[in-house]
Amino acid sequence: MDILLELIILLLLAKGFGEICEKIGIPSVLGYIITGIVAGPMVLKVAQPQDVQIFAQLGILFLLFITGFEQGNIRELMKDIKAIASVSMLGYFIPYAAAMAIGWFFGLTLNQLILLGLLVAATDSGITIKSIASVGKLGTRAGKIMVGVTVMDGLTGLIIFTLIMTYATLGTIDIAGIMHVLASIVAFLAIFIVMHKLVPFVVKYVEYMNVEQAEFSFAFAFVILLAITAEHFGLHGIIGAFLAGVILSDSPMGTTTFLRRISSISLAIFIPLFFIWGGLLLNFEYINPFSFAIVGGVLIANAVAAYLAGMLNNVGKEGSLLMSISMLPRGDINLVLASIAVTAVGRTGEPILTKEVGELFFSTTMLLVLLGAIITAVLLKIFIRKREEKGG
Repeated sequence: MDILLELIILLLLAKGFGEICEKIGIPSVLGYIITGIVAGPMVLKVAQPQDVQIFAQLGILFLLFITGFEQGNIRELMKDIKAIASVSMLGYFIPYAAAMAIGWFFGLTLNQLILLGLLVAATDSGITIKSIASVGKLGTRAGKIMVGVTVMDGLTGLIIFTLIMTYATLGTIDIAGIMHVLASIVAFLAIFIVMHKLVPFVVKYVEYMNVEQAEFSFAFAFVILLAITAEHFGLHGIIGAFLAGVILSDSPMGTTTFLRRISSISLAIFIPLFFIWGGLLLNFEYINPFSFAIVGGVLIANAVAAYLAGMLNNVGKEGSLLMSISMLPRGDINLVLASIAVTAVGRTGEPILTKEVGELFFSTTMLLVLLGAIITAVLLKIFIRKREEKGG
C-alpha cells in the first residue's frame, strides 16, 4: 500500500477510535494504540511498524517538548516541595520495587529487573492532571501537589532513565565510565543554562520576522538541535526535547498562542502516529501471567503509595483517595522508555535485552497503559458518584 494512503487511513482510524474512547471516558491515546493493534501485523495487516517509525520518532520528541513547555514554570509548582517530593518518591519507588519483586519471582536477571522497574514505575502526567481536573480539584492542595509531582516525575524519571540505561549499556559498574557520563550530564546542563539565558533574546528577533510561521520553524529546529546535542553528550534525545520545551516556555513564546499552534500539528499527526506505532509493535503472543502479575502488582503498589503519601501530607481522606486514583494511569513516557529500552544496544553492539524479553517487556508495558487508563476511568466515575451522593 502507498505510504501516504496508509498514513491517511491510520490517522482517520486513530481519530475515530480516539473519539469513541473519549465518549466513554477513556483517554484518546488508547484509541490511537487500538488503531495500531487493529491495523497492524496481529489483525488486519494493513500497516507495518517501520512504515511510521520516522513519524513516531518525531512524535516522541514533540510529546516531550510539549510536556516541558507546559510544565516549564517549575519554580511556581515547587512551593510545596516537601510534600511533592515525598509523594513523588513513594509513588515512583514503591511500584518500582513491586515490579522488581514480581520479576524476581519469575526468574529475571538483575539487569532485566532494573529495566523492568524503569518502564512501569512512572505515571502519565497528562492523564493524571486531566483526572484531577475532571472532578474540579485542580485548585486544591492535593491537586497542586499532584501537578508538582508530574513535573518532578518528569525530571527525575528522565535522570534515572539516563543513569540506568548507561549502566545497562556499559554492562557493569564502571567507575571511569560513570564519571564520564556524569561529566557529560554536567556539560549538557551547562549548555542548557546558557541556552536558557540566550534563547529568549533570539526568540524576540524571530517574533519580528515577517516570513510565515517563523516561530514554528525555529521551535522545530531548536527541538531537533537540542535532542541531537543531548545524544552527543551520551544522553537520550527526549531529554533535550523536554528541556527545549522548558527553555521556550520561559521565552516570549510562553505568553503567545505558540503552544496551541505547535500542539495542533503535533496532536494531529506526529503524536498519534507514535501511539499507533506502539500498537503496531504489540505482540499478543508475549502477554502471559507475568504481564498480568506486573500490571496488578504495580497498580496496587502505586495506589497504596499515593494514598499513604497523601495521608502523611495531611491532604485528608478524600484528597488522598483522589491522589491514589490519579496516579494509576501510565501512558506516553512509559511507551517512550519501553520503545527505547527494547531497541537499545550495549557497547558490544548486541541488544541489551533479547528479542523475547524485549517483546515481553514492551507488551507488558502496553497492557499496563491500557488497563491503567480503563481502571482509572472506572474509579473516577465511582469517586464522582460517591461525592455527589454526599452532596460534595
